[in-house]
Amino acid sequence: MRLTTPTTGHLVWRLSLKWRAAVDRTVKPLGLTQAQYSLLATLTGLVRRGVRPSQRELADHMGLEPLHVSKLARALEQAGLLTRPPDPDDPRAVRLDLTERGHEVITEAIKLVRDLHEDLTANIGGPRSDGTRRFRATLQTLLGDQPTGGEEAMTTARPVGGRDLNLAAAAARSLLTTLLDREGLDFTDYVVLRTVADQSRSADALISAITASAIASPDTARSVITKLTEAGHLTADGGLVDVTPGTRELVERLTTDSTRAGDQLFAGIAPEDLDAAKRVLDTITARAAEVRATL
Repeated sequence: MRLTTPTTGHLVWRLSLKWRAAVDRTVKPLGLTQAQYSLLATLTGLVRRGVRPSQRELADHMGLEPLHVSKLARALEQAGLLTRPPDPDDPRAVRLDLTERGHEVITEAIKLVRDLHEDLTANIGGPRSDGTRRFRATLQTLLGDQPTGGEEAMTTARPVGGRDLNLAAAAARSLLTTLLDREGLDFTDYVVLRTVADQSRSADALISAITASAIASPDTARSVITKLTEAGHLTADGGLVDVTPGTRELVERLTTDSTRAGDQLFAGIAPEDLDAAKRVLDTITARAAEVRATL
């Protein structure tokens, strides 16, 4: 039986139940409940904005009881989707971090829920319609929040993540690896040889250059230099490390062949897309150094 003149509160309650049930059905194949999805999606949104919340901070942000969030987080931890390391700033607290599997699951879940959101708002024009914007503003007013002009990006899946970068880097490097395998070299060997071929330098300066590029640790770089010297690729006359004439030719040939492979790899991609990719990669490289310093 339906109320003939339902109150606003009753309608909000019914809509909330309908949405929760729909999300439950949607994310169930991924092993999630609606509550677990909400926690992971909220955490993802905060991380995207550069916030790494403690469990209590996440509870406050979601407006939930800390004990409830703790139970959700423990279940997600047992499922391998979260880790709960101690908070370095507060020994009584724990941080919440997504695992690689957690990233994969929530990314897929967000896509599914985004499609569900499209269906939910279809009768009022879709998520970007004027009707939906007015409805959202009304809900925010009722909640005591400041109305915003657009959808919150918290549950929008980030199109590119660390996993994508790693996969692309591995795929691109596999071309060079194929060339290096033929010469009995690995990637670190090649970086050392190419660095020395560009400019001879002292062993300490060479180790610093390799370490600064995050290619290898100082001990590994030193070991590689020794190995390449014993193999006849490097010399250390007068305190400077240099490549032998034959190795210089080898480096030039490898560089030419890898450049040719790279040209084939990027063929057909619009110049403006490559420019945008270059800016993004430069930004990520710079930020990685900053983030690494905090770890």
